[in-house]
Amino acid sequence: MLIVVALLVRAIRNGPKKRVKKRNKNNNKVTQGIDIINIANYLGGPVNKILFLVVSGFMSLGSLCSADPLTGVALEEVITLSPGGTVLRLKGTAIKSNARQAVYVGGLYLQNDAESVEEILDSSGAKRFVILTNQSIKADAIIRAINLGITVNHTESELETLAPFVKQFNQIWQAEIHQGDEVCIDFKPNRGTVISINGIEKGMIPGKLFYNAFLKTWLGERPLNPSMKKQLLGDK
Repeated sequence: MLIVVALLVRAIRNGPKKRVKKRNKNNNKVTQGIDIINIANYLGGPVNKILFLVVSGFMSLGSLCSADPLTGVALEEVITLSPGGTVLRLKGTAIKSNARQAVYVGGLYLQNDAESVEEILDSSGAKRFVILTNQSIKADAIIRAINLGITVNHTESELETLAPFVKQFNQIWQAEIHQGDEVCIDFKPNRGTVISINGIEKGMIPGKLFYNAFLKTWLGERPLNPSMKKQLLGDK
């Protein structure tokens, strides 16, 4: 992973520093990509700055909008988590689209109601992050995005502690996610992070530490997509 990051850092340093503009559905100009100079003040350092840009590049597949116009998908407001039938309620949903075609719909479910990111991370209750795919997503794309998202939201010492759990997460993804698949990344207090695809468990990572790290890729101070963070937290 460190080798991959190093190569990406070198590529960005040697590449052009420019902003790419296009028009959104309202015919307004929007910027995709972030100017390397301007983002420096936000991130506070060249390494984190470059990592953040890499993450944005992997995850910026298009604009974020409500699910209904693009897919007609409506996530259930209340679900039960087995075993035990723990009731989870939908906190927020968001959709990632590319050229106005949905790539995936994401939803965050919580057992215990929480208003802030800190309350969500501190809660010991069960949680679910669900992804409903409308296009195929390659396994290595998932691994790169989540690994980089974890990197930019943690210190070096925290990353050292997380390393074995991240490795285990990477080993779980052996095949691409296909159109129509339902991916669930659950936190079960008696087990840890449980990953399943279409109801079939693919792997488990013990404890709560990794699940919080995973959530920070979406809800942390440097999320993969700030608009998606807002909607997952229930802010419209």
